[in-house]
This record gives sequence, structure tokens and C-alpha cells, in this order.
Amino acid sequence: MKEQIFDIIETIAATDEFREDLDMDLFEEGILDSMKAIMLIVDLEGNFNISLPPSEMDREDWNTANKIVKRVQEKVNEN
Repeated sequence: MKEQIFDIIETIAATDEFREDLDMDLFEEGILDSMKAIMLIVDLEGNFNISLPPSEMDREDWNTANKIVKRVQEKVNEN
């Protein structure tokens, strides 16, 4: 699951530089912006059959690759 999530991030962000530091702030580094974040949510929801309501997605809760993996795993486990 982790690699699949990283692949999705890489595809949307058009870079793999975050893989060198999985705790890198993706927004501060310009890897994700608001449009890419929406695309990421849609892709994650479709790939993992989960719901990620924007109201539950504070930027600080998913601004790194590790946090995104953790959040998706939590949602998958809820189902």
C-alpha cells in the first residue's frame, strides 16, 4: 500500500524528490498545491475505495508522504 500511495503522489506531483525525505513538507516545497491536493484526494479515494472528506483533511495532517500513508491506512482500516 505504501508504495502505491507514493506512486500516486509521484504521478500527481510529477516528481519523486519526496522519496528522499518522507517527512518533507510537500506544500512548503511546492510539490503539492491546492489543485494537486484535490487530485491526490480523488485518486486515493478511487484507488483505495475510501472517503477523504476535505473537512477531515487539515493540511498539517497530511503534508508529508508519511502522513498521507498513515491517513489512508486509517481510512482503509475503518472500512
